[in-house]
Amino acid sequence: MTSVKPETALLFEEILPKSLHGKGVIQIGTSGYSFKDWRDSFYPKGLAQNQWLNFYARHFSVVEINATYYRTPSASTFQSMVDRTPEHFEFWVKVPGDVTHKNEDVEIVMKPFIEAVKPLEKANRLKGLLAQFPPSFRYNKKSLDRLVRIRNLVPDVDIAVEFRQDEWLEEGVFDFLEKHGFIHVIPDLPDLKGLPKPDIHVTSSIRYVRFHGRNQQNWYKPQLGDRYDYEYSETELREWISKIKTIDEENSTAYLFFNNCHAGQAVKNARMLRQLLEMEFENE
Repeated sequence: MTSVKPETALLFEEILPKSLHGKGVIQIGTSGYSFKDWRDSFYPKGLAQNQWLNFYARHFSVVEINATYYRTPSASTFQSMVDRTPEHFEFWVKVPGDVTHKNEDVEIVMKPFIEAVKPLEKANRLKGLLAQFPPSFRYNKKSLDRLVRIRNLVPDVDIAVEFRQDEWLEEGVFDFLEKHGFIHVIPDLPDLKGLPKPDIHVTSSIRYVRFHGRNQQNWYKPQLGDRYDYEYSETELREWISKIKTIDEENSTAYLFFNNCHAGQAVKNARMLRQLLEMEFENE
């Protein structure tokens, strides 16, 4: 078995931000880019924070914008993101937490959010929205109705849905998601009771995987530290190769995002997985 070379997998040398091509297209990125603890480990010393996205876009061709979970930035902020990245660079933007984690009125919260992301949409850089729901979002009619209300507000935008409750792993759910044009997010999470397993369920030509790490100790105990403080080993990422090849089909696009963003671990693992996949495709 050929191993990833440490000097290329674990150091942050510049690579060209391109997609991978198996049978379809595979895009790899991280869940966010603006983290102070990425200084020195990814962002060079002295690089101004307003240059971080420019630098990130030299290494990756897609990013999740997760800051929108906490607050909705202005449209000018998103226009700045367009202006600071090349025309092939893609964005997925997380739906506000008031929609997914609170019982707030969907329409009231979503309308200003939809207006704010329009610069991305107009530039054809918005590839979709991510709606991540908490374990308290249970599988019932009320929750399904909420999903439909979200879909009706953005009928022409792809929406990836991530559940953190394993009761959503039912065939009827996947039929519902496919019927309403949702993308099912395949999560890699700690092996804990109640959390969904990374089973492959495809509901769209777009496939979506999020790597959160497997920090069992901290996951439900934030007082112990960041639940996303986890670095995947090469062996753990190799376990995903066959699954990624399963979802890699003609005319499909697979987005693989690393959310283990503590101390730049997401960047290390994103680049390691990319190199593993490159070697896999070269050997076929």
